[in-house]
Amino acid sequence: MSLLFVDVALALPTLNLFQYSVPEALREKIETGRRVYVSVRTRRMVGTIVGVSSEKAFEEIRDIDSVIDETPVLDREILELTRWMSDTYLCSWGQAIEAALPAPFKRGKFLMKSRGKKLGDGVEIVNPEELRLTAHQEEAFGKILHKVNSGEAGTFLIHGITGSGKTEVYMHLIREMLARGKGSIVLVPEISLTPQTVERFYSRFGDCLAVIHSRLTQARRVEEWHRIRKGQAKVIVGARSAVFSPVRNLGLIVMDEEHDTSYKQEETPRYQTREVAAKRAHFERAVLVLGSATPSLESFFLSERGQMERLSLPERIERRPLPDVEIVDMRRREPGKGEKIFSNVLEQNIKVSLSKKEQVMLLLNRRGFATYLHCSSCGYVMSCENCRISLAYHFDKGSLFCHVCHTRLPPERLCPGCRKNYLHYFGIGTQKVESELKRLFPEARVGRMDSDSTSRKDAHEIILRAFKRKEIDILVGTQMIAKGHDFPNVSLIGVISADTALHIPDFRAAERTFDLLTQVAGRAGRGDIPGKVIVQTYVPHHYAIQSAKDHDYLEFYEKEIALRKEVGMPPFTHLVKIVVSGLSEKEVLRQILAFSKFLEPKLAGTPIKTLGPAPCLVSKEKGQFRWNLYLKGPSVEIINPVLRAAIQEFKKIKVSFTVDVDPQ
Repeated sequence: MSLLFVDVALALPTLNLFQYSVPEALREKIETGRRVYVSVRTRRMVGTIVGVSSEKAFEEIRDIDSVIDETPVLDREILELTRWMSDTYLCSWGQAIEAALPAPFKRGKFLMKSRGKKLGDGVEIVNPEELRLTAHQEEAFGKILHKVNSGEAGTFLIHGITGSGKTEVYMHLIREMLARGKGSIVLVPEISLTPQTVERFYSRFGDCLAVIHSRLTQARRVEEWHRIRKGQAKVIVGARSAVFSPVRNLGLIVMDEEHDTSYKQEETPRYQTREVAAKRAHFERAVLVLGSATPSLESFFLSERGQMERLSLPERIERRPLPDVEIVDMRRREPGKGEKIFSNVLEQNIKVSLSKKEQVMLLLNRRGFATYLHCSSCGYVMSCENCRISLAYHFDKGSLFCHVCHTRLPPERLCPGCRKNYLHYFGIGTQKVESELKRLFPEARVGRMDSDSTSRKDAHEIILRAFKRKEIDILVGTQMIAKGHDFPNVSLIGVISADTALHIPDFRAAERTFDLLTQVAGRAGRGDIPGKVIVQTYVPHHYAIQSAKDHDYLEFYEKEIALRKEVGMPPFTHLVKIVVSGLSEKEVLRQILAFSKFLEPKLAGTPIKTLGPAPCLVSKEKGQFRWNLYLKGPSVEIINPVLRAAIQEFKKIKVSFTVDVDPQ
């Protein structure tokens, strides 16, 4: 009998597969998609069989230790998808497979039992009956259903203003999928995956719903994976990793708020969920529906070019008006001492809303109490030794925090630089806004929602339920409060500073500012109470702020796309970021300069250009110095082969390389 060999994908930072021989006793258990235990030098690792061969690739080959699974944990389509991810995002096939499976699977686990409450426990049933679709919703629903009936893959972009009923269209489509025996995946940004979202879907689809998000315990995640695989759950609602759910007979993938930056994975493999969802829909002949009030420029650009069909929902449900938006120019300083958080206009409007027993939401996309401590004599700023960023003061903990590596230090009173003067607190965070609100409106019940206040289990749910039950009058928060919430009693939205994202050195800064302002404005006026939005800014005439004021996406798109074309930035080109990091700044700089020079002859005669190298925006993170280099070209397919070969040939010493394709 001839020898049998398997190609095994391991979650190691190498682009190669590993070949192992199969002992006679294990031959009958060999099948692609099953996991195996293998030895790698002195380590025992879990790998996945991705190929079977009778030909030996190397002289000395080890046997596999054992086969873990009775049946494959990955089907052919998911194997194809992870292979494509490996090629596109320049990671190993094993790393892509690891991202597609629950975390315990990489340790060889298969069955786990959770002890927490089940999905339906404590869920409030809301509007279980289907709502009648408006004419615009019906048109969008009909066009998507026609594509579903054709049995072909397709992509649609639903451009619907906030409150236009995109979710109801999704639910009608899911019902049609269930009637056909097909499964559906609904992707939402992590911070939009609120109890309110789960309630809406559970009320409609009951126990055939599964919910996947990062707050699940590992055991619950494994349990949900098995429910989906067995076909017990046919409707999956989740954050980005839910795109890999082992859904039987997949017919529909919905990606709500498709513009959201959290759809980009920030760890290897650094995939863009929108691209992965499109590729999975292609492999499984499913339909992908992207939805947003503020579509990403990339998606809208593709719809303009006819590469996806755009559908419009231009009116709110019951023709409710969009809220009035008032811009307050903070350059015109009102009389008073020190830094003023609330303009007179915003303060008066809060008073009016509270007097009418209506609720208020205030947005500031910066947590903490003060953003930095500064000495007015010598200019010293308290910074993190590990990360080269200023430490933020958190009033509730009485400590200075680094928002990158989470270093915690007691606050200094005397300047460590000159030892002559006291340090002063500068900048505003959500804690300071909360403190000032309690001073100005002592009778009001104030709540805060940011990553500090929601760090405890279920804190997110507790705050939102209290706000829904009108136990909180004013809710202060970061972008967490801007997405996907529907509170009919909210009449006023206040944006403390519209400029926090606008001055970041990033070509997407204007787009992010427009998105956030439009999304948060959409939380007002969703019931019978008219809504109002007050935006405080130091750059009132910026086109992103003016377009958000007018609720005019097309105006913003036309101005932004013209600027992108002028400077040759996405969506007209693609970027790949290479980050070199290490403990020695001198070695990091030497290596990235050497790599940049190494690339020059390889890029000669190609349309690929280099940008940099330069220090990263956070030039030191968790003790590692960081420099980056960008490659810019017409497509990832042109850039990747050149970069892949260069990284494999280049000899790295005492540094690590990270590749990010289409960084956000």
